[in-house]
Amino acid sequence: MLWLAGSDEDFISRQNRLDQVQWIQSILIAGFLYTWFFFFGATVGSFLNVVIWRMPRGETVVSRPSRCPFCSTQLKWNDNVPVLGWIMLGGRCRTCRLPISPRYPIIETVVGLIFLLLLQFEVLSGGGNLPGVDAVRLSHSRAMLELQFPLLSIYVFHCYLFSLMVCWAMIAWDRSRMPLTLCVLAYGAGFLGPMIWPELYPVRLGSVDLGSVVDAPRLEVFLSALCGAVAGTAWGMLLRAFVSQPTTEDQSRRLGIPIMMVAVGLYFGWQATFVIAALSMLLSVVMWPAMKRIGRTDFAGGVELSILASSFVFVLYWKFWDQPYGLTDLPKAIAFAAAAVVLGLLLRKLTWRPTLDLQRFQRPAEKTGTDSPELQVLASGGTLPENS
Repeated sequence: MLWLAGSDEDFISRQNRLDQVQWIQSILIAGFLYTWFFFFGATVGSFLNVVIWRMPRGETVVSRPSRCPFCSTQLKWNDNVPVLGWIMLGGRCRTCRLPISPRYPIIETVVGLIFLLLLQFEVLSGGGNLPGVDAVRLSHSRAMLELQFPLLSIYVFHCYLFSLMVCWAMIAWDRSRMPLTLCVLAYGAGFLGPMIWPELYPVRLGSVDLGSVVDAPRLEVFLSALCGAVAGTAWGMLLRAFVSQPTTEDQSRRLGIPIMMVAVGLYFGWQATFVIAALSMLLSVVMWPAMKRIGRTDFAGGVELSILASSFVFVLYWKFWDQPYGLTDLPKAIAFAAAAVVLGLLLRKLTWRPTLDLQRFQRPAEKTGTDSPELQVLASGGTLPENS
């Protein structure tokens, strides 16, 4: 009996130690996975900082190394470490000691969090956020060792879109020119990607029977992308009309709004454009007091940032927004369209600024001696008939 009791105690203690080892192992694997994906996203965000600054100015983003914007000193490799490089430098250039904008580490952190949250909601949840996908939650070790190609392809597809949307939103915030290259890269991938891998499109056009058509999935994806682009264009132009007219110094001309909405329609389908339009208008109304407080009375970049945040929330909870409260596509579209229009009119009321004709308040130019006909006659040496 003593021998059996001792063996049971040894077995229980060994089992407890094994459980502790497995728990520590799972913590280390999860920590490594999250840290790697965050810094990978932060590295992408570091590159996006270069794109946001250089592309609107027509500069290259590939061959020229990173430099200080004040003294043009080339940065060292450890200065370019995402987030940590700015912290180690104390927010100042190593050479001229002028301050480096904190926007650089903020964008790197935001993009890193985007990559991290999409990993959690799309890959590790087994597609738990995607409509029409039977979610099977993955462990961290399984996610590292087994390549879940369908989920990883959707993850990369969405990370690519949100990286471009960060660029558009910040370029609009800077009131800079919208580069055509970014539009070509976004729309090309948004159209060709699902045509090659139809699995990138969890939500299709709707109840359309294409069973007798050759390669029906790709035709359905093509029609879905086409309808999404049309719906995104319509919503983009409408949302653009809800904001006050851009100032003369705003080179973006508010084009970031339709550009981003077209991308939303291409990547998520026409159904998503109604939801994201309503969410972005709601967020814009909420953001307006803060934007006004910091001096953004023209609301430049506000709607673009709202579209970015609304699209990200939509993707994280896509399964809910697919049929919220049991609403199908048409009732959902009507409800969210009405909400978007009402909120857009409210935003227009809040951001409306009267346009002044400044020429009315300018002093007329003083006339010189040669401008008046009478003065010309008096200044001449002859009489009026001779001069005539």
